[in-house]
Amino acid sequence: MTGPGRRRMRIRILWVGKTREPAINTLVADYVSRIRHLSACDIVEIPDIARRRRLQGAELLRAEGEEIAKRLSEGCRLVVLDEKGRQFASPAFARWLDAELTRGTREIFFVIGGSEGISGHLLDRADLKLSLGAMTWTHEMCRILLAEQIYRAFTILRNLPYHK
Repeated sequence: MTGPGRRRMRIRILWVGKTREPAINTLVADYVSRIRHLSACDIVEIPDIARRRRLQGAELLRAEGEEIAKRLSEGCRLVVLDEKGRQFASPAFARWLDAELTRGTREIFFVIGGSEGISGHLLDRADLKLSLGAMTWTHEMCRILLAEQIYRAFTILRNLPYHK
């Protein structure tokens, strides 16, 4: 995974609201810890604006989108989770991640929106709209699934036994 033309990449997983379920927190923390052995990785948590400001619908989407946009780095690659996004098998997702490494991507933000989804301006700016499948998952479950798939992708690329 490292070599000529390849640099270390930072993975940032950004989501709206705290993870309330302790078991989910434990699993996410475990996968992030595993990812950190293979790549820089951190979690960025946006406060739940809906609870603080009592916003709904388009107003909530706009406010969350602004909060998310403030945290994006200049030149980062943006991947948003979206039910209409592209679905990957795990090896294909690993190849996508490898292509990002090869092209010299320094930072990828994976964004899981709030209860209303992702604002239109973030969807328009996204380099990839990613779907975790046709089934509906809670936002908290998506945190686990995404972290696990990122870890799995790195193990596939490094030919580590986890993915087999």
